[in-house]
Amino acid sequence: MSGLYIHIPFCKQKCFYCNFFSVKYDIVLADQYINALIKHAEQFNNEKIHSIYIGGGTPSVLSLKQIQALLEPLSDIFDLSEIYEFTFELNPESSSKEKLSLLKKLGVNRLSIGLQSVEDKSLKLLGRAHNFKIFCDVYDTARKEDFNNINIDLIYGLPNQTVKDWEEVLEKVSIFNSEHLSLYPLSVEENTFFCKNGIAANDDIQRDMYDKAVKMLADKGYYHYEVSNWAKKHKESFHNTNYWRNLEYIGLGAGAAGYFERIRYKNIANIEKYINLFLPFWETKKQYSKQYGGLSFSETEKEYIDDRLYETETIILGLRLLNEGLDINCFNNPKHNIVLLNCLKNKTLKKQNNRIMFSKEYIFVSNQIISQFLDN
Repeated sequence: MSGLYIHIPFCKQKCFYCNFFSVKYDIVLADQYINALIKHAEQFNNEKIHSIYIGGGTPSVLSLKQIQALLEPLSDIFDLSEIYEFTFELNPESSSKEKLSLLKKLGVNRLSIGLQSVEDKSLKLLGRAHNFKIFCDVYDTARKEDFNNINIDLIYGLPNQTVKDWEEVLEKVSIFNSEHLSLYPLSVEENTFFCKNGIAANDDIQRDMYDKAVKMLADKGYYHYEVSNWAKKHKESFHNTNYWRNLEYIGLGAGAAGYFERIRYKNIANIEKYINLFLPFWETKKQYSKQYGGLSFSETEKEYIDDRLYETETIILGLRLLNEGLDINCFNNPKHNIVLLNCLKNKTLKKQNNRIMFSKEYIFVSNQIISQFLDN
């Protein structure tokens, strides 16, 4: 079962917390980039795709013409006869009725909206280009365009934000009754505006905010199915769930990662070089594809996933699915088994019907628990 991820690395402006690969939107460069993306996609001709995720960056910053140029050819290149989910990320300030209508027409059936906060002062603090009213208008328009599967992204643990503030954010967001919520603690990464200006995150407050979200969202009918994700019944992210199940996906675009035919790869994180790899040398693609075992020649990182590494990655990804967890037989490596036994003894993990999953009180520190398996 293959997913398709397409990275759109253009933004109106860089948010103060963001360290993802992105650049300021330029219409000419974006035209060239989309042409290169389509050429790259053609290397996977007729591959059966079950989910598509257009992420970024800010995909909605593209013009109507560019969105059409990107999405229309996909059905000719890939086998989409069994596609289940087609997600498009958008930011409120770069969305419009015309774009939403076009996305619906071209087969997009799920939106992921980067709201991040309901408070205008917090949005300004984060470096976001929209205010809450703009989000409200876009959300209302999306519903009128018959989108019935919408995710909202939020960030918590902002500078000077209290647990009470966060509770009010959740109350306000719950009014929209979106099908899915993704909640991320503020993480101050290197080379971001926040890092350069000495902004720090408070783990203790973030833990309290996480606990508050777990309780409030359960009361409001949301199912906590993954460490950072909540959904209404049957509205879990199909595409992202397959990541956590360690299934294959194709990654297109500068800086995008993929996992295909037991090879994990990452494309070059440079837009101009990515474009030049495909457009001028397209006629010689077969030569390069042979050299890379059938994968694209845009890779700058490539690793074969042997059985041992596959088991490790299956564990660290699969444990994130809170109520699904992993079959106990996934822990075949003796060293993995030792770590598992210690975690069961310490009650950070639990066994339920021969499946291993996090104990609820340790979900917030899941990364520390998972890291124990990485060293083995």
